[in-house]
Amino acid sequence: MIMASRLIHILLVAAHPADSFDMAGGTLAHHIEQGDRVTAAILTTGVRSHHWELGEQRRRSGAELDVEEYVAQAVEEKLEEVRRACRILGFDDVRDLGFEDDDVLVTQDKVEAIAEVIRAVKPDMLITHHPFESGGFKMHGTTGQCTLYAWQLASGSGRGRQERHPVPCIYFMNPTAYIGNNSLEYAGTARVDLYIDITDVIDKKVRALDQIASQYYGGPYVRKRAETSDGSSGNSALVAYAEEFQRFQPQVRYTLPITDAELERITEPQSAHMGRRSEMIGGLMPLSDGETFTSRHRMSKEKYED
Repeated sequence: MIMASRLIHILLVAAHPADSFDMAGGTLAHHIEQGDRVTAAILTTGVRSHHWELGEQRRRSGAELDVEEYVAQAVEEKLEEVRRACRILGFDDVRDLGFEDDDVLVTQDKVEAIAEVIRAVKPDMLITHHPFESGGFKMHGTTGQCTLYAWQLASGSGRGRQERHPVPCIYFMNPTAYIGNNSLEYAGTARVDLYIDITDVIDKKVRALDQIASQYYGGPYVRKRAETSDGSSGNSALVAYAEEFQRFQPQVRYTLPITDAELERITEPQSAHMGRRSEMIGGLMPLSDGETFTSRHRMSKEKYED
């Protein structure tokens, strides 16, 4: 028996709105299909770093543009995008914790805000970012660290009449993201120890990412991303598409786990898993009218010369 004997409640703590599903959306869809509940808590608005049209306006206008008058509208726009996306995946409990995404440090108020959500929803499982992603110098890493501190805070006796809620299971999503892209990576702490095969729901995930227009995620980009990100993970897992996870603490079991899918590999021909890995869905999903794949932004070789 691999699944729990009852339905569970998952709390995903994300740094930015799209992070609530872009690294674990397929996995969440599986859990929702079997009746589990999902809540996403979004630490920051994502507007100052992930609303790219606002960034373009700043680039064009420089100091003449006061971005503050655009921020409130942009915040609501991004939250509405992520609500639409999460509804496609099957859940609508999305909670905005409201911090600014240029407030990048681990702080007590962030920790307490996450701990408050943990106490309120009483999850059985936490999913968040690896705490040392990009060496920890990124909002993803900050969010992972804040979540671990919040987990400790919610597990303790608390103050006054605060409820205690220990969460027994924590997973880091896409744990090796950005490993090796700078010299300060804690590469030794991040690894993949679990793949979730999301081939059957990759179409849902692409449609969900299509909603994130403010980051230019929709259209051609998400289809390429499905193949190069989830497809690359799937190739490593001998399936078409997969999401990667790392468990925070070792699991305790009565026997060593092995699945029927793993046992089948003993007798299946090489052609079977090659065919399974070769399936292409995400990259072939139809684009909206007027959208095309284009080479017009490609760098010329001269720009790479010293």
